[in-house]
Amino acid sequence: MRATTAVCAWALSGLLATSAWAAERVVTNRHTGLIEAPLTGLRKAAERGDRAELGRWAARIGTARLARALAGVDRGLSLAVLDSLPYLPARLLLLEPVLARCESADAATSERALRTLGTMLGEADAAVLETWEVPPETSERACRVLTAVASRADREVSVRLAALQSLADAHALCGRQRVSTLLRDPVPEIRRAAFVLSSAADAGAIQDCGKDPDAGVVSACGAALCRLRLVPNVHPGSAASAPRPLRELAVLPGTSAEDAAEMLVCLAESKDPADAKVAKEIRSKSSAALRAMK
Repeated sequence: MRATTAVCAWALSGLLATSAWAAERVVTNRHTGLIEAPLTGLRKAAERGDRAELGRWAARIGTARLARALAGVDRGLSLAVLDSLPYLPARLLLLEPVLARCESADAATSERALRTLGTMLGEADAAVLETWEVPPETSERACRVLTAVASRADREVSVRLAALQSLADAHALCGRQRVSTLLRDPVPEIRRAAFVLSSAADAGAIQDCGKDPDAGVVSACGAALCRLRLVPNVHPGSAASAPRPLRELAVLPGTSAEDAAEMLVCLAESKDPADAKVAKEIRSKSSAALRAMK
């Protein structure tokens, strides 16, 4: 009986060892004969969230194999590739494959690709794109894709927010995209993100934002109104005027500290005594909060 048990244990250990070897077996390129880094290393690094290892594995695997893996049917491997690209120096060579995944029907893949695209574009400028021989039409198309995905009401909110965040990250290349239609979106999170991205081109749609039923949107609206007042070519009496004064928006319970700080700039420059009073109150609250943190 003991002998039989020992034989079974030996056979099982051999089987496991063979399986492990098969999973990590050496792979050679059939054209060059050179040994290729296994894709399992990249997958494991992504599972651990090890950024340094992601960058190392991506560099060892190379852009050509990463592009094939990104376009493949293995969802987990595609996500691992997208996770690794921010840490790959040659990531701009994979701009086209990433663009192809931005509109994937799979929400997780689309969201990850959009965020990766934002990182890739956010860290580049025209000179860098030229160095990596990225055609101008490719970067322009990337900006259009971000805007298009953000505007799709049939997509998941997380996917649309990822597109808007990437537009913000890539503002140096994409510029201020017109988001007027999104300021009326039925989803509050989308409206708030659109106000954060809004520019003088959206001035006409910003005037009535103080009436929004969502406190977070009203908060972002106030900050957007203040930014407009600081734009030389936008007349404060028309495009940047609101039904509710900034001083009211700045002290609403739902106004975030970041948005109130933006509005403070306009209130401090105002000659209206009521604005000066609110600005003083905001500064006092900020000082008290800072003292409480010490």
